[in-house]
Amino acid sequence: MKKKKTLFVVLDIETTKYKRLAFDVAWTITDKQGNDYGSGSYLISEVLKLDKPYYKEKWPQYLLDLEAGKIAYATISEVIDTLNQQISELKANGHRVILCAYNARFDLTWLPYTYLYVTNDRTNKFDQWNDLLDIWAYWGESVPLSYEAHKTKSGRYLSTSAESAFRYEYQQPDFVEMHIGWHDVAIEKDILLKTLKRKKKMPIVQSKEQFAGAVWKKINERVNSATV
Repeated sequence: MKKKKTLFVVLDIETTKYKRLAFDVAWTITDKQGNDYGSGSYLISEVLKLDKPYYKEKWPQYLLDLEAGKIAYATISEVIDTLNQQISELKANGHRVILCAYNARFDLTWLPYTYLYVTNDRTNKFDQWNDLLDIWAYWGESVPLSYEAHKTKSGRYLSTSAESAFRYEYQQPDFVEMHIGWHDVAIEKDILLKTLKRKKKMPIVQSKEQFAGAVWKKINERVNSATV
C-alpha cells in the first residue's frame, strides 16, 4: 500500500486584550508541496462578549472579511470540533498529521485555555494534538546565516517574527503582517514550505511543554555565530 503524505495543520490565533482568550482562530492544512487539504477561519462569538480584541483597530477589516466570507462566526466548541474532525478524517485516511504554528507554544496554550475558560468542559478534546511543530524554531534552525532583519526594540537582536521571516524568505522588505488569522496562516504556511525544502530534521514534540524556550535568542545566537 502506498504511503500517504505527511500533512501540516498551520494554526494561528489572535487573542483578546485582557483575558488572553482566542477570539480569532484560523488554520490551513497542507502537504510539503503546498496542496490544500482543509481549512477554517472563525471569530469566536462567546469570547467577543467577554473581552476586546488586542488589535482593536483591526475590527473594520474583520467586518469586511466577514462580509467577504473569509471568516465566519462560530462557538469555541464548534471550532474545536471542526478542527478535530478534519484531523481525524485525514488520520483515518492514513496521513500523519502535524499540528504547527509560528510560536506554537503560544497558540497551543491559549486555544485550549480559551476552550476550558468558556465551556468548563474538562474532557480531553485535544488528544489528537500529539505531533507538534514550532515553525519559528524549525525555521530558525535552517535559515541562512546571512539572515538580515531590523533590530528589536532593545537594539540587541535581529527580529525573527513571522513578518520578518516572510520579508526575508520572499524578498518583500515592505511586507506587513495583518495579525488576522486567515492572513497569518497563509504567510506561516509559506515560511513552513520554504523551511521544509531545506530538508532539516523537524523538531517534533508531543506536548507544548516540550517546545524550546527563548527561540528568538537561539536563532540570533546561531546567525551571529557566522561572524564570530
